Amino acid sequence: MKRIYLLLACLLFNTLALFAQNTTESRTAVIRTAGFVCLDKVYNSELTAPYDILQHTIYRDSLNYIECFVVTPDGKPFVTSEGLTITPHYSFANVPDIDILVIPSTENSMDADLKNKRYMEWIRYAAEKAEYVMTLCDGAFPLAATGLLNGRLATTFPSDRERLQKMFPEVKVKTNVNFVSHGKYITSVGGALSFEPALYLAQKLYGYKNAHRLGVGLVLDWQLSEIPHIVIEE
Repeated sequence: MKRIYLLLACLLFNTLALFAQNTTESRTAVIRTAGFVCLDKVYNSELTAPYDILQHTIYRDSLNYIECFVVTPDGKPFVTSEGLTITPHYSFANVPDIDILVIPSTENSMDADLKNKRYMEWIRYAAEKAEYVMTLCDGAFPLAATGLLNGRLATTFPSDRERLQKMFPEVKVKTNVNFVSHGKYITSVGGALSFEPALYLAQKLYGYKNAHRLGVGLVLDWQLSEIPHIVIEE
C-alpha cells in the first residue's frame, strides 16, 4: 500500500511540474518600446514623469513590460529647460522601431520646433508607425502639425488650448480634462500631471491591478475614475 501511495505521489508531483512548465512556457514575452523624442529645452516633468511610469512596468512583470529610451535628431547630449544635460540613447539614424511614441513639450513646441523640417518629418513617420502616441503639454502642437489629430479630440496645457485650436482648427480641442485618449493618440495637460496619461496607458495595456501597483511603487494614488479625462475608442 505504501508503494502505491508513493507511486501516486510521484505521479502527482510530475503532473504538477509539467503543468507549471507548460504554464510558464505559454507566457510569451511581450516587450514594447517607448521612444521619447527630445530637443533642447524640453521640460523635465514632461520627460521624466511618463518615463518613470512606463519604465517601471518591468518591476510589475518581467516578461511583459515597456523598454524606454530617449531619441534626438543627432544623438548628441541636450539641455533641458531646467538645465539638466541628458545624453540620449539613439539618434534618428539608428533608433529601433518604436511602439509607443512620446512627445514631451519643449520651450519651442508652439513655434520654432514646428519649423524644424527634419524633426517634423520624423515625428509624422514615427507617429504613423507607432501603436500609441502620447503627448505631454505642448507636445500636442508638433503632433497636430502633422495633421494626424485632424478630426480628433485632443488637449494640451490649459493656457495654450485656445492657441492650439486657432492654429489647428480641424483638431477638436477639449477643456476641463487632464488628458484625452482618441484612438491611439493620447494628449495631456503635462506639468506635474504628466504621470497620468502614462498610468492610463499602463492600465489599458496591462489592467488596473498592474497600474495600481505602479502607482503604489511611485507613491501615487491612482484612481482613473477620479481623473477628468475622455476616452474615444476606435
